[in-house]
Amino acid sequence: MAYQLKKEILLDAPRSLVWKTYRDHLPELAVVMPTVESITVVDRNEKNNEIVLENIWKLTGGVPLAIKKLVPKKLLSYRDVAIWKKKDWICEFKETPVDGSDMYVCMGKNIFTDLEEKTLLEISFELTIDPQKIPGVPSILAKGLVKKVEPIISKEVAKNLEKTAREVELFIQKTKP
Repeated sequence: MAYQLKKEILLDAPRSLVWKTYRDHLPELAVVMPTVESITVVDRNEKNNEIVLENIWKLTGGVPLAIKKLVPKKLLSYRDVAIWKKKDWICEFKETPVDGSDMYVCMGKNIFTDLEEKTLLEISFELTIDPQKIPGVPSILAKGLVKKVEPIISKEVAKNLEKTAREVELFIQKTKP
């Protein structure tokens, strides 16, 4: 069972700069993100007016204590594969644990809408946790646990996405000619 979430964030910056900053400058912004230790670009390919970008995110703090007890530290690094489709101003993404455990998958998209000198960023995603892959928890208990944990994690992800959006906005305001 997956948990879905949608969030809209209005940014005081033009769409082209928001797009470019998200796509090309997030590793630089990791230092000001409270829950992110680093973002490393693993691969970048351009073809057919699309860019496929693979990043490894390493998280630090900001994870609720109840979740920290359940989630092994190694799961706080994840692989983010994003397809940037400029024709539609959409970025589709898939996030999975970097350790290959497939304990969870987060799939979604970001839609960048032009509002003259502002941008409406619409983020939607679906988080699925595989109860069979939660270490140290019997599967009969894990199913009920997942139903409770997916919304908590999703809401934390949404908070972090909004913080990231605000950092993107600040970065643009500081570097804009």
